[in-house]
Amino acid sequence: GDRVVAMLPLDSAGGAAEYALVPAASLAPAPRTTELVDAAALPLTGLAAWQTAFELAELKRGQSVLVNGAGGAVGSLVVQLAVDAGAHVTAVDAPQHADRLRGYGTDRVVGPLDLAAGPAAVGGPFQAVVNHVRVSPEELAQLTRYVADGGVAASTAGPIPEDPTRGVRSASLWVRSDGAQLAELVAKVDAG
Repeated sequence: GDRVVAMLPLDSAGGAAEYALVPAASLAPAPRTTELVDAAALPLTGLAAWQTAFELAELKRGQSVLVNGAGGAVGSLVVQLAVDAGAHVTAVDAPQHADRLRGYGTDRVVGPLDLAAGPAAVGGPFQAVVNHVRVSPEELAQLTRYVADGGVAASTAGPIPEDPTRGVRSASLWVRSDGAQLAELVAKVDAG
């Protein structure tokens, strides 16, 4: 009778069923503060955000981070997790998302990224750049300039090239199920 959420393995047929077999390590209690139908959206997007922010970008208090595609499902969760972790967040997305992104506590909200303008145009370079926008390989390569020396570029939308001469590393996400991370996300949802 417990209300639970989980991210099923990506190679399974899905979870739109009355009964499903799920590895116990994938389960977490469902949020108490949301309807179960809404909570069902948390596992995939939440785990993608968590793993991008903390495993790939290794966000820490005080770091500067640019989130490109901040208004989307994963991007908006990355913004909230980064702000909650104490990072200084510049959120990039279309103007219709600006008020919501400001409401998350971002340091700066800017419209779509003009890659040709360079990082200084948006307050960069940044210790971490998190990208959720599908663009051409040439445009992904331009994002490398937005990463400060020794920083990281993390992406859910294609690989951003590294720059070893400046110590810039890159990481791409393939989201995986993780019940412990999901339980932490649920606790954050219930805490507001």
